[in-house]
Amino acid sequence: MKDYNAKDIRNVVLLGHAGSGKTTIAEASLLATKAIDRLGKAQDGSSYLDYDQEEAKRGQSVFVSIAPVEYKNTKINFIDTPGYLDYEGEKISGYFAGDAAVIVVSGKDGIESGTENSVKLCHRYNKPAILFVNKMDDENANKDKLLADLQAKFGSGCVPFVGADGKLVLEDKTTDTYKQLAEAIATADEALMDRYFEDEGASFTDEEIRGGLVKAMAAGEVKPVFFGAATKSEGIETLLDYIVNFLHPYTDLGPKHAKNDKGEAVELKRDDSEAFSGQIFKTVVDPFAGKISYLKIMSGCLTAQTALYNIKKDAAEKAGGIFVLSGKNQNAVSKVACGDICALTKLAVTETNDTLCTKEKPVMFADIEYPRPMLGLAISPKTKDDEDKMSDALKKVLVEDKSLNFVRNAETGEQVLYAVGDQQFDVVASKLKNRYKVEIETKEPKVQYRETIKGKSEVQGKYKKQNGGAGQYGDVWVRFEPNPDSEEMVFAEEVFGGSVPKNFFPSVEAGLRSCMAAGPLAGCKVVNVKATLYDGSYHPVDSKPNSFEAAARLAFKAGIPAAKPILLEPIGKVTVICPEEYTGDIIGDFNKRRGMIMDTGSTADGDAKIDAEVPMAEMMKYATELRSMTKGRGTYVIDFDRYEPAPQAVTDKVVAATAANRKDEDED
Repeated sequence: MKDYNAKDIRNVVLLGHAGSGKTTIAEASLLATKAIDRLGKAQDGSSYLDYDQEEAKRGQSVFVSIAPVEYKNTKINFIDTPGYLDYEGEKISGYFAGDAAVIVVSGKDGIESGTENSVKLCHRYNKPAILFVNKMDDENANKDKLLADLQAKFGSGCVPFVGADGKLVLEDKTTDTYKQLAEAIATADEALMDRYFEDEGASFTDEEIRGGLVKAMAAGEVKPVFFGAATKSEGIETLLDYIVNFLHPYTDLGPKHAKNDKGEAVELKRDDSEAFSGQIFKTVVDPFAGKISYLKIMSGCLTAQTALYNIKKDAAEKAGGIFVLSGKNQNAVSKVACGDICALTKLAVTETNDTLCTKEKPVMFADIEYPRPMLGLAISPKTKDDEDKMSDALKKVLVEDKSLNFVRNAETGEQVLYAVGDQQFDVVASKLKNRYKVEIETKEPKVQYRETIKGKSEVQGKYKKQNGGAGQYGDVWVRFEPNPDSEEMVFAEEVFGGSVPKNFFPSVEAGLRSCMAAGPLAGCKVVNVKATLYDGSYHPVDSKPNSFEAAARLAFKAGIPAAKPILLEPIGKVTVICPEEYTGDIIGDFNKRRGMIMDTGSTADGDAKIDAEVPMAEMMKYATELRSMTKGRGTYVIDFDRYEPAPQAVTDKVVAATAANRKDEDED
């Protein structure tokens, strides 16, 4: 591959629903330019881009792949992304690296949830988008209907860019399609509006059309529509022609915004003369090759002599090598131009989202925003001896995928992995097994219930033990009562006359606190309790600190059950975003989950926004269930808000389950 200047580079991310043919379009582009000699299939392991064993296993894209296509003295970096919802993190990584998008629509299946989500994503960040309707060779594909559906869903700016003669509509300014396009361009550019009304855009120059297109595409006013069949290479060269001639190169996109090491806003020139800077948008941890970091160069150029500085980690970095990626192939290079994409190997501390720059001009770019994973599973190694091995392997998996989250829950004693969906969990489990030889087991995580008291009790805890020689003696009277002002136990003392010497007060408090970790109902943490030591007795010889700790524990075991203990359940604040048509279903479903609707509204994208409060125990599988309810069009986030008393039916169920678990553990 020859060297390219920044002005000759286009970065195009491929988006769309799973199975629409994104990978095939990228590979067909490689085939058209003779970079490969045949189209492959993920299902049989012959795909050039879906080369990972996880992709062959599933017959679909799971990870981002780069396909650099050399066409008419231009380098087009196609960034192929997975369409399945569980791999949203990979899609976002690839989306970040693209300067424009080709949203692939299935001519067989029409507009799907992945189509809609991709269009919304481009609107949200003002990224120019092209619609490529693939699979037009299917017997059920109807061009007129598909175009009408696209225009009805996404607006009249969905303009077909290829006429019946196979030429771009820009080549003939007398056609109705050109006039439709000119109107859409003028809508996004006030300077062209008056002239459009004069001659319907016939006097627009090629440069005005080109500039107007970019502006109108960024504003979402125009989405050029192309039709083709990638498996037959139909429509591919026309698409490539449009990308080369009508998409602005990275250098023409205006200054790149960043912050310097003082947090001040700065602007960088998008050309090779600027100081080097770039951002890591994907990381692969290969058991054999080590860490591979995908880099988008934001300013300047990168050479083997460039001194790399990681501003986030405040550390100098040295790459093992610089490579241009093409599928799984790594081609070593000595220089990479501004705006291009490359891979660096063996970086020591750098991870996804980190900025690399020069020490002389330190800058930092905003983080890529990954989806928050909402589906949690408690994980453990099948073999207890593999605990450390699982932990080490999981760290490497988490480095690769920023849409995962791992939490060690001190209260429940579980290790919980959060993912976007079931298939993402399956990929993680497969990676752990095949790459790192660790098999894991998963189960629904425990709900983090709490216990407290509604009443008041005064009890004695007396510990006395004599086994010959010095004995053990501790005697306390403790009052337990509710204390809603403090989650942690508040300890007080009202001892008069030295019935319990002051030097034993800390031991009493320690004994009580040690019991607060497990309440009498379901073994949950006890909260909002005040414990007051108000009387007791001691022995001048046999009383010791551990004696009073033991006495305090006995007081807890007697006093908390006598103070009307209740179970508290966690309540979460939930926000659901979905198309308006699903609002009724969502609200009805929340009612079944004992939820309360707090507010409804709409987003800037025109979707419905539903705010609710729901017991978190009712939301354990909501990620999967919401997807089913909305056909993949709904998203949500939930955050813990507070604890509330659980209904008696819930309490009875939790207490019974706890008793059954204890019985099973005792039998084991």
